[in-house]
Amino acid sequence: MGVFTSESEHVSPVSAAKLYKAIVLDASNVFPKALPNFIKSVETIEGDGGPGTIKKLTLAEGLGYVKHHVDAIDTENYVYNYSVIEGSALSEPLEKICYEYKLVATPDGGSIVKSTSKYYTKGDEQLAEEYVKTGKERSAGFTKAIEDFIQANPDYN
Repeated sequence: MGVFTSESEHVSPVSAAKLYKAIVLDASNVFPKALPNFIKSVETIEGDGGPGTIKKLTLAEGLGYVKHHVDAIDTENYVYNYSVIEGSALSEPLEKICYEYKLVATPDGGSIVKSTSKYYTKGDEQLAEEYVKTGKERSAGFTKAIEDFIQANPDYN
């Protein structure tokens, strides 16, 4: 199995607490509203939201679905780890994708979103650099959409 790692950082004007809540704790409510052209619904299939939980994201028309396995959640330190274990995001040669998000508060009330993505391929398969680049861009766009939602809904807390 090959492992390809990508890291990125994104500076956000939104506080770590608020962004973490929207991305991790309130995903079933926020994702379809913040990303209506991409995510249709989020449902918990198994578990209580903690490690071991399985979530299914039904994507927009024609995009399929993705199943996430929650690997770790640390609400005090704003850390969230999950793996994509099934669905349309796992095209050949991928076996799974693991994500770690850590949100760090900044002095100005915003946050830094630190993201690590690990792409696991089947056998000795290689992964095109373009695939990793596209994944980084998608992650940045996703975070930006959540930020925009929070800023457009100031009562969201």
